Parts: sequence; C-alpha cells; structure tokens
Amino acid sequence: MDPVVILLIIVISIITTLLVVVGIHIVHLLREAKKTVQKTNDALDGVNHLIDNLHTPLGQRGGLVEGLKTGLNLAQAFAHFLSTHQSKNTIHDEQPK
Repeated sequence: MDPVVILLIIVISIITTLLVVVGIHIVHLLREAKKTVQKTNDALDGVNHLIDNLHTPLGQRGGLVEGLKTGLNLAQAFAHFLSTHQSKNTIHDEQPK
C-alpha cells in the first residue's frame, strides 16, 4: 500500500476514536445536567410549597384583623348609641312633671 493511504487510515482512525470519546463525554455531561436540573426543580417545588403554606395563614390573619376592626367599629357604634340614649333619658328625667 501507498504510505499516503496508510497515513490517511491512521489519521481517520485517530479522529474517529477522539470523536467517539468526546461524544461519550457529552452524553455523560448531559445526564449530569439533567440530574442537576431535576434536583433544582425539586428544590424550587419545595420552596414554592413552603411559601404557599406561609401565605395561607398570613392571609387568614389579614381576615382576622379586618374582623376585629369591624367588631371594634360595631362596639364603638353601640357605645355611642347607648351614650346618646342615656343622655336623652337623663334630659327627660330632669324635666319637671
């Protein structure tokens, strides 16, 4: 055989071997990247679940505060109503008959 043909066969064999090795490494890297993305996704799901669990009680506390404000306003209105009626009753009681 011609020395040029032998040299071409050797070079093509080396390049093919290198490309196969690089391809195998790329496949391993992609698998690791997939595992990393899955772990990150699981961690983010956990954080999302935690935030949802914290958000619900905080929202309920807001409703509790609004309920207390309404109750206090009702109590103030009732106290004002009683004081108004007491002052009217006192004025009627003080008038001579």
